Amino acid sequence: MTHYEPVPMVRCHLEPGDDPARTLRYIPLGEFELWRFLMETRHKRTIRVEDVSFWVPEDASLLDSIPDPELCEPVLRIRFEATSEYGVPIPVQRFLCAETYPEAQAALLTHFDSAYRVVTATAGYFVPRTARVAAAS
Repeated sequence: MTHYEPVPMVRCHLEPGDDPARTLRYIPLGEFELWRFLMETRHKRTIRVEDVSFWVPEDASLLDSIPDPELCEPVLRIRFEATSEYGVPIPVQRFLCAETYPEAQAALLTHFDSAYRVVTATAGYFVPRTARVAAAS
């Protein structure tokens, strides 16, 4: 059996935005309020929260325990090291919708110096509250 650590996660949208697939974000709950503050004050965007649940790495036994795994949304976790302005490496972790992954990753990496290290991606799922409720029933 694979051990996994669920990551408490917020699924939300940046507004305004015409394309829901491009405005969809998955933000770890522990970082959410700081991220929201940044988006609202610096970028003048409004955040619409849709769900608060968790992300888990892809695991067949886990998905077997969910009555309707089609409710789970494919989300990739990417990790890499970026170099800070002080020359110290900083670990970076982001969660990207699988549907827009290549485009979203390319856009994300433009925010970092090209000196970042190897990007690793882990397939996983955002498990909506509806799937958790069904699993507990």
